[in-house]
Amino acid sequence: MQPNAYSRPDDRELLRASLRLLSGRFRPAVLFAGLASGERLQLTDFLGTATSSLHQVVVVPGAGLGGRVFAQRRPFLVEDYIASEGITHEYDLAVRRERLTSMAAVPVVVKGTSRAVLYVASRDSAPLGETAVREAMAAAAEIAGELRVRDEVDRRVSIIDTARAEPALTLDRSWLEHVREAHAELRSLAGSVSDPDLARQLDIIGSHLAPPPADGVHPTARLARRELDVLAQVALGCSYQETAERLGLKAVTVKSYLQNAMAKLSAHNRLEAVSAARRLGLIP
Repeated sequence: MQPNAYSRPDDRELLRASLRLLSGRFRPAVLFAGLASGERLQLTDFLGTATSSLHQVVVVPGAGLGGRVFAQRRPFLVEDYIASEGITHEYDLAVRRERLTSMAAVPVVVKGTSRAVLYVASRDSAPLGETAVREAMAAAAEIAGELRVRDEVDRRVSIIDTARAEPALTLDRSWLEHVREAHAELRSLAGSVSDPDLARQLDIIGSHLAPPPADGVHPTARLARRELDVLAQVALGCSYQETAERLGLKAVTVKSYLQNAMAKLSAHNRLEAVSAARRLGLIP
């Protein structure tokens, strides 16, 4: 089993991309965001700020607008930050220096935990309104989805790293199944992530999970990416429908990919296709 080449992308890039997207919809709004750092929120990224007063602010759960949102895991909007009675006011000085009035904050929640907060603020007397909250919520949902994928990749890669560190485990049937499941899941994730660099890394890791070809076997079949994706799921015993659900395809499409793979592998059924792919070192 070869070493993996995976390094998790910087999660802050997700925040920056969302802020850039929101900035095109709420000009001349002030936008900023922060990632969870332990039990606190570290403000890290900003668009439209006039001073550095918000830079490196650490938000405590329950404190201010962001702290309330971070702790309660639901969005909140204040029409006048300084005058609002719905929040505490530990960060009023920074807000005053930026001359911010109306402000909305939306949490990025993954499996019940706040992982980040997006802020949209205005210097105008008119409040932002619910549209700003909805747009920020949509952006937060996209970030949460990407973080879930990255977390799952981390979990799968940890299984691989454990197998690499303990070669004897790969001889254990249960661990071999773990590796095969990790391989199939990584291939599925590679086809679903929006980050092309991450997708390439996942493809590389997946290929490293497969063993070298059996002695005396010279790989000749070249399977398309989706054919390998389908075969990896079929190798776990998944039906057409289960494979389709895992890969986001239609069952008839899955059947077509599998038939193509079988033809390339000179296999007459699923079992022969899986066995041939393993002999060729295409799947673990």
